[in-house]
Amino acid sequence: MTDNAVHIIELLALTCTGLALGCVYYGGLWFTVSRVAHWRQPALAMLASLMIRLSVLAIGLYLVAGSDWQRYLAALPGLLLARWWWVRRIKLKEVA
Repeated sequence: MTDNAVHIIELLALTCTGLALGCVYYGGLWFTVSRVAHWRQPALAMLASLMIRLSVLAIGLYLVAGSDWQRYLAALPGLLLARWWWVRRIKLKEVA
């Protein structure tokens, strides 16, 4: 394979990683918000959820991107696609 093909495959893998991390982040947010009314301390639960979700996202991005800003930029479309998918999924459930 040429260097360009390897580079394109690497960028696609980073986008897929961003998609997976985004699904974990927004899925965790949806899980937390949908169940927060049943918890005794909802503010603490929301804060704990935020810290866990941000930690998973930051560690995951750091592991795949390191110190290369271009790799972070390659993961961004996946994160945005995950956000779009979760918003669309939740809106469809509200309509049904």
